[in-house]
Amino acid sequence: MPKPIRHNNHVLETESNKFFSNQVPNEWIIDKPEHDYGIDYNVNIAIDNEVTGLSFSVQLKSKIQDKHPDFATITLKHSTLSLYNTMLAPVLLVAYIQEEKEAYWYWYNDLNIDLATQQKTFKIKIPKTNKLSQISWSTVVKYVQDIFSIKTLVDGIRFLEYNEISNSELLAWRYYYSGDYENAILYFKNLLRENPQNIAILEGLSQSQYQAFNYKEALFNINKAIELSGKHNLNLTKACILAEDGIQNGIKGKIIEARDIFKQFIDSGQSQAGYHYNYANTLSKLGHYEEAINHYQKCLKIDPNFATAWKNLGQVYWDIQEHEKELECYNKALVINPKLPQALFSKGVTLSRIYNQHEEALTLMLEALKYEEEMLHSYPYGYFGIAYAYEKLNKLRDSLIWINKGLDLYPEDIYYLNFKSNLLIEHWKENEWLKEEAIRFFKFRLELENDFKSLYALMIIRDLDDEQEILSLLKKHTTLLKETSLDTLKKCGIKLKEHIIFLLHCNKYQDFRKDYSIHRYLDHLISELFVISAEFWEILDLIFATSFSSAVFEYYKNKNSNIIAQKILEGLMLSPNAITELIPDADYRQEEAISLMSHIYLGFPTIIVREFGAQFGIITGALGLEKPSEADSLPQPWYDDLCEKILLTTNNKLKLLRED
Repeated sequence: MPKPIRHNNHVLETESNKFFSNQVPNEWIIDKPEHDYGIDYNVNIAIDNEVTGLSFSVQLKSKIQDKHPDFATITLKHSTLSLYNTMLAPVLLVAYIQEEKEAYWYWYNDLNIDLATQQKTFKIKIPKTNKLSQISWSTVVKYVQDIFSIKTLVDGIRFLEYNEISNSELLAWRYYYSGDYENAILYFKNLLRENPQNIAILEGLSQSQYQAFNYKEALFNINKAIELSGKHNLNLTKACILAEDGIQNGIKGKIIEARDIFKQFIDSGQSQAGYHYNYANTLSKLGHYEEAINHYQKCLKIDPNFATAWKNLGQVYWDIQEHEKELECYNKALVINPKLPQALFSKGVTLSRIYNQHEEALTLMLEALKYEEEMLHSYPYGYFGIAYAYEKLNKLRDSLIWINKGLDLYPEDIYYLNFKSNLLIEHWKENEWLKEEAIRFFKFRLELENDFKSLYALMIIRDLDDEQEILSLLKKHTTLLKETSLDTLKKCGIKLKEHIIFLLHCNKYQDFRKDYSIHRYLDHLISELFVISAEFWEILDLIFATSFSSAVFEYYKNKNSNIIAQKILEGLMLSPNAITELIPDADYRQEEAISLMSHIYLGFPTIIVREFGAQFGIITGALGLEKPSEADSLPQPWYDDLCEKILLTTNNKLKLLRED
């Protein structure tokens, strides 16, 4: 019976694996990944039989022969090289040639390959002078230390002598290299109790605290390391901490300080990609967009495979609203690293907010969270982006879930609060299940910040008809109608339910009133025959607030600037009703009544015309609209109707003229 024949490829693979394993120091640990994802081995460096935490990965290719006398060639996929680009540990590329009984090596990190291209495979030449059988493993250790030092910004790593440090220190670094920063912090702190002036430990502790978002402690320890060592390079870590703290917590002074440190490194002639990248990050956060673009481009000229730099450059283009360039940058980042969460998410936000491609956008954002759920800790408006896309797809329950997640973390954030307010007020009528949620939320927001729009929403959702209850709520939550009674409002023909729209833009109206006090009209009304009551001013204020808010509301609803003047004029036509409260109930002699009627008939229209001009000018100016001529905006028929109503209302109080 014939025996199974083993294919030559398997023989070659076994031979190359044995050759590599025989070259590696016996105490080093060689692990083979469970799945083949472009890495054949992970090699953990051990010294004196203690695992250091330092490691490197290996891609091993084998060939029967290679015709080139000076180099061996291997071919790698773009996706494989993209993976290498994201790894902390360096990757050793090894080509085994069976006929030569030798393998040749080269560090991927030393190659200059532009992964931003769409090229699917890359042919790599490995010089045959780099014989694996002659490699210096002590040099490998130093190389790995240098890479770890560069990528983590801990300068002390490259100088560590692992055969001279304690097991506790080895364990601390092992936790640090593996990204277990909480445990690393515990061990580094214990080590500092024994040796409080160990610079490398202070660096490691500071970087661990920085990675764990403990910025204050991180800054304290890096400052201590700088003070003890005097090493200028440690300022890079300090600048990174300052920048991240400033960006995350909105502390402009720290961003400025970080920017100045990064600039010092660049000005000193140390032109590394990371320096330009960090400097550009601070510039963009300070609003210096053109300068930021310049330094991102310098960074990418040095290292075109810097995926995060492409992503951040895209963010600057978002800020200056050049969205085509923005998407180009995200796409380049994703060619280099298809799983870069920040690029996936940012692209999704732009597709949703700018291009209305909500389905694709949502897919990208949710995919990003699969790779790095914690990303939202450093991207506070991520929940907003997802909620927005869900709402646009009319998936309101999902939208509400995500906006509530944002509010759980940022309960007083105005963007989240306003988003939820708008969602609820827009959809509660057609979704009964939203009604209770809306009432609960608007009560919360009213208590949180005395939000006028929430008060309006509560009244509308509850369909509040009781004028006394409406008046009580307005007295409690606004500065209007503090002195006014319901009887006075009825006497003046004011139905509060028809005026609560003023709450929608009450903040804008209050700002307007600060510059244009309602009491500036006093000279047009003051008379020896009566004292102007506080209730009159409050009723007039309510009418003016309603006309103002109605105009703004209708503009935002229709985006039609012509509606502004029309709505102001409609609202102001009710202002003569306040005359009923202006003229006190009294028995006037005929000459007094005539004097009063004349005084009010001449003065009151002037007040209303002035108020129209002020409201119209402020609203159009705030909205950036061109102001039409007053001749077109203030029609004579309207003015005639106003004067007639003023005359009739005044006469109704004074009984001078027959009503027919």
